[in-house]
Amino acid sequence: MRRKYIGLYIFFIGLIVIYQSNAIPSLNFKPISEFLVHNAYTKTGSENLVTAVYLFYRYYDTLFEALMLLFSIIAVIYMSVHEGDKYDE
Repeated sequence: MRRKYIGLYIFFIGLIVIYQSNAIPSLNFKPISEFLVHNAYTKTGSENLVTAVYLFYRYYDTLFEALMLLFSIIAVIYMSVHEGDKYDE
């Protein structure tokens, strides 16, 4: 029973995320891209623009994405190994 509640909770959180991502209006990111193209080398010292973005401007985002992937893998392994106990129905 507990797994059903967890599954429903994750499903509803996913629906909320999808709804919120569709509710945000599209923005014009041209000024940001122009700033990166013109200033990436001088600000970061990286010759490659993609490397400058990932390693300098989006460092924490990339780090937390990797952590979330790790926690997701741990959760899947935990839920697949444990078959249940006296509280599960």
